[in-house]
Amino acid sequence: MGGSEFLRRLQPLKADMEAAYFRVYQPFHVREEDFDALLALLDEQAQKRTLNLQRTDRQTPWFKQEPAGMRLVYSDAQTPAQVHARAQELKELGVGWVLFSDVPYPYTESLRQTLRQRIGLWHKEGLAVGVDLDVASTPAEDPWALEAIQGNSAMQQRYWMISDPKLASLFSPFSKEKENGDFLWLEEIQQYVYCHPQTGGWLLDYKNPQVLALMLERFCELVSSGADAVELKHLDSMWKECKAQRLYPQVPDLFALFAAAGKLVCPEVLVLGHSEAGAKDLQILSQRAPAATGLIDAASMINGWNSLATRDTKMLQGDLVFHALNSSAIAVHPLGADQGVVWNFNAEAARMRGWDPDCHRQFLMDFYTGQALGSFAEGESDRESGRCYGTLASWAGCGRALDGHEPYELENSCRRILLVQGLSLALRGMPLLQDGDELGALNDASFRLDPKKEGDRRWLQRPVFLDDQAQRRYQPLTVEYRIFQSLKTMLQVRSADPDWNEGQEQVADVGNDAVFAFVRAVGQHRLLFLFNFTESPQYCSLTSLFNKEEQARELLTGRRICGSQESLGLKAYEFLWLIVEA
Repeated sequence: MGGSEFLRRLQPLKADMEAAYFRVYQPFHVREEDFDALLALLDEQAQKRTLNLQRTDRQTPWFKQEPAGMRLVYSDAQTPAQVHARAQELKELGVGWVLFSDVPYPYTESLRQTLRQRIGLWHKEGLAVGVDLDVASTPAEDPWALEAIQGNSAMQQRYWMISDPKLASLFSPFSKEKENGDFLWLEEIQQYVYCHPQTGGWLLDYKNPQVLALMLERFCELVSSGADAVELKHLDSMWKECKAQRLYPQVPDLFALFAAAGKLVCPEVLVLGHSEAGAKDLQILSQRAPAATGLIDAASMINGWNSLATRDTKMLQGDLVFHALNSSAIAVHPLGADQGVVWNFNAEAARMRGWDPDCHRQFLMDFYTGQALGSFAEGESDRESGRCYGTLASWAGCGRALDGHEPYELENSCRRILLVQGLSLALRGMPLLQDGDELGALNDASFRLDPKKEGDRRWLQRPVFLDDQAQRRYQPLTVEYRIFQSLKTMLQVRSADPDWNEGQEQVADVGNDAVFAFVRAVGQHRLLFLFNFTESPQYCSLTSLFNKEEQARELLTGRRICGSQESLGLKAYEFLWLIVEA
């Protein structure tokens, strides 16, 4: 790529990049030359792009079509035969890309070669590939960390290191249960290093501008492996102050700089931010980043699960009205969280419903671990971090229904699965399935038999792929058949409509808080979505949805609804995808 092409890409981005850079680093006395050096680094990385990858840069980015994705664990499906078998299943379903979790950063040639080969296998199957990058920390075996522990002061300055225990305890309180809080004492260099509470990785100190430059360089090197998307994990932990808060104001600017770097070096690669913050903070992240930047919309997922537990959709409605992601962003809608679900719902909205936020958070933890009265779910939680773990099917009640041989409850659990999948696919953006969601996979406790995994509850919701279970997707009357074929139909309907993701969602008032309804319209193309979040039949008013002269066609069943009807009944956990016709 020539320098003129880089300058062409830089022109619409430079002002926002410069503003973001100096908002973060002006208190640390950076100069204009430092920002210019950062741009020079990105220019150099752009020149390094191989000819083959540069050719893809000139094509329409694959993510413009906003296909459905599937999150997989990097260590699974390693051989060509395994990849082929899994890819055939995903393509049959209608999935267009896979997103790998737990990708070890390739800082050796051996790791780089393995990653390129793995990505190449999926590319041969016609699927785009995403990988994750921890932007907040590195593992203790990282070359930077190894040099730091050997006394390299420059490497030590890349990490959150403190020698004074009193100062360290201001950031992460020391206690009897956690003697050093989230800090690890390094005897060799007489320093505390701040560790990520979930991964144990050493937290990077982004107050050092050099850390940003070095991590952007790593980001570009990771992209050179042939990845089509990069998920920036642990955005919330990129910045630390004594006063704890979910998302520090510097994080949206740092995220914007990573996203802009992607637009400059590899515009065909989707940069995907992953934050566990609430809807209001996610909205800020989406507003600060360049157009066509991806963002995991964890808020809609949390609100969906909250609506199932409470049979109330008000919080879901409120966040869609007041805290929707920027329309220029690509919202990626998961059904679960690979790191476990943290209940960061809108606390103000909870108070307006009469719920104390802390008590309601505890209720949701109890509900989705099967401990609350009336719960249908099975899962596990980590009381210290407040995270809940479990597969979609287990949270929806499939496990309990199968164990109890209760056909009525099994029917309801299947309806819950399809309801939340239907919501994820209906929202504007890209749905992201978890491995096993398409087959109704249950919690897998076998990870406790593996000494390397037994302490990591994430593996509870990472079931081992079994070909026998996958083959049941062809057997009528099985759970696998019902979920797979229903999901396949929804994905076909979604992909067949070229205007599916056009327009913004507008919440519709149907006079019933148990029903979530929204409209998305562009020109004469108007889609209407209705979701009953209860196990009881519900009725909703149609007068505010369309005129008497109009009628609507249900896209999944072909059912027709006349505008002359004043109300519409929805069965237990029923949802409708409607297109309004004159």
